[in-house]
Amino acid sequence: MNFIFTQNGLRIGRDNGDKPIRKESTVIYKALQAMNAGNYTRSRWVRCYPDRHGLTACRIGMRHTKTGEIYWHGNYQIETANEAWNKGGLFLNKA
Repeated sequence: MNFIFTQNGLRIGRDNGDKPIRKESTVIYKALQAMNAGNYTRSRWVRCYPDRHGLTACRIGMRHTKTGEIYWHGNYQIETANEAWNKGGLFLNKA
């Protein structure tokens, strides 16, 4: 699993050795594990539900505890997060 931070969001890419993911919420779970284990931040990434903050009806998201950045799956009405990730990558919008 690899991560590319852009000005508009975060791309979570699938590496060649990564196994397919069957459930939508597992994509965020695996991403949080990798980001908290790696050297991406000094603080912690946690699961976020953007629908509870009034951003969207999407329930797939993550939040950085120190900066307050929120990333959510903007294409949730068109594709599921696991199908997009299994095809090669998932893009999360930044709020």
